[in-house]
Amino acid sequence: MFKVMLADDENRILKFLQTSIPWTQLGLEVAATATDGNEALRLAQEECVDIVVTDIRMPGLDGLELCQSLHEINPNIQIIIVSGYADFDYAKRAIQLQVLGYCLKPIIENEMIAFLRIAVKNIRKETTLNGDSLLDSIEEGNEHQIAEIFEELGVVAPRYYIAVSVRVHNIAKQLGAELTLKLGKHKYLYFSSRPLNRKAANELICYTGEKGGIGIWPAAVAPSQLKDAISDTTIMAYQFFISSTPTVCEKLVEGPLTDDLFSQMKQALIAPEQLKAFLEKLQTANCSMLFNLRSAFRFYNYIYSSKLLGTILEGEEYYLYGYEQLAVEYGCFEDILSEMLNTLCVPPMRETQDASSASSFMKIIKYLNENYEKDISLKKLSELFHMNSSYVSQLVKNETGLTYSQYLTELRIGKAKQLLQTTNLSLNEISEAVGFNDYFYFIKKFKKVVGVTPGRFNGSL
Repeated sequence: MFKVMLADDENRILKFLQTSIPWTQLGLEVAATATDGNEALRLAQEECVDIVVTDIRMPGLDGLELCQSLHEINPNIQIIIVSGYADFDYAKRAIQLQVLGYCLKPIIENEMIAFLRIAVKNIRKETTLNGDSLLDSIEEGNEHQIAEIFEELGVVAPRYYIAVSVRVHNIAKQLGAELTLKLGKHKYLYFSSRPLNRKAANELICYTGEKGGIGIWPAAVAPSQLKDAISDTTIMAYQFFISSTPTVCEKLVEGPLTDDLFSQMKQALIAPEQLKAFLEKLQTANCSMLFNLRSAFRFYNYIYSSKLLGTILEGEEYYLYGYEQLAVEYGCFEDILSEMLNTLCVPPMRETQDASSASSFMKIIKYLNENYEKDISLKKLSELFHMNSSYVSQLVKNETGLTYSQYLTELRIGKAKQLLQTTNLSLNEISEAVGFNDYFYFIKKFKKVVGVTPGRFNGSL
C-alpha cells in the first residue's frame, strides 16, 4: 500500500478524510496526520509518504510552501490541495508547483477519490519505470546509476537489505520493505535501507496455505554485489521446491555435501543399475540439505544429457533452459527423482509418426506462435500432439537449425522486441507477456540474442 499524509489545522476535516475515504480499497493507508505545515514536512520525511493531502492555510508553513519543500525532497510526490479559498492565484501557484489536484471545501468525496486514483496510477507508473531502470542498471553493474535510482525511489543508503518472495503475495508491509519490484508472476523483490523483519516472514510462511517461499539475504549488500545477491536470494526463495513445504531460507544451500553428491552422481552414470541405486538413495535423503534450485537444475540437465539416459531416451531434448522452468514442470524435486527412475525402469515406447514432417512442423510452429507466453516444455508439447519427444526435437532442429529451447527463446525475444517498439508496457510487463516468468532471466536472454539489454534497445537493431 502507498502511504498518505493528511495535513489540515481543522481536526474535523482530518476526521472527515480519515473516515469517509475508502483508503484500503484504493490501495492506500493514512500513515500520518498533521495540523501545521512544519509538522507535516517532518512527518512526510519520517514516514516516506507517497501522497500528501494538505490545506493551503495552516500555521507554520502554509500549504504552498509545504508543496515546494516536499517537491524539493521528492519530485515524484503526489500532492492534493484542499482549501476554502476559491482564489485563482492559489490555483495558479498550485499548478506551477506541480500539484495534482485542487479541491474546494466542503470536500466532495467522489472528487477526492478521483484525484487519489490518479495519484496511485502516477506512482505506479513512475515506480515501474524507475524499477525497470534499476533492474537494468543492476544487471549492467552501473553502481553510480544504481545509487541514483534508489535515491529517486526513496531508498537512501550505502548498502541495501534484500529479500525475494515466490508464490507468496506481496509482503512488503510485513517485511518492512521500502521498495518492492515485481520480478515475474507471483515473484517480488524487496529492498530496504534497514534490516527486514525476519520474524514476520517466518510467521507468514508458518501459517500460509500456499506452497511458496521467501529468501532473505543475511546482510546488507553494496551496489556492486546486488546482481549476484539478488540471483542467489531468488534461488533461496525457491527452496520450497526442494523441501516440498513452504520455506523461509536465509542461507544458500551448497557446500561439501553438494560437491560430494555430484561426485557420486558421475560415478553412478556408468550403468543403469548404479544410477538406479543412486536415485533410490536420494529418495530417502533430506534433499533440502543437498540441493538448491540451481544445483537441482544442474543435476537434472546433467543426468538427462548423459550418454546413459540419452541412449534410453534416444536423444530426446529433456534438458531445460532456466531454473524456474524446473519448478514449473514439476511439483517438487521428488517428482524429478520418480520420473528418472521410471525412465530407467520403463523406457518410452517407440512411436510411428503418421503425419508428414512438413505438416507436423507447421502444426507445432502454429501452436508455438499462438501460445509462446505459456510454459511450454518439449515434454508438454509432445504430449499435446501425441508425438514422441525425440521426433519433435529432431523436427524443429531439422527445419530451423535450432534446438527446441533455442527456437522458443528466439520466438519470445522477437515478440518482446515488437512490444518494445509498439507499446508503452513496462519491461516487467513485457517479460511476463512473452512467457518469461523471471525478469532477470529475460534481461540475460534478450542481451544474448539482441546484443543489448531491453532497456537499451531502441528498435534499430
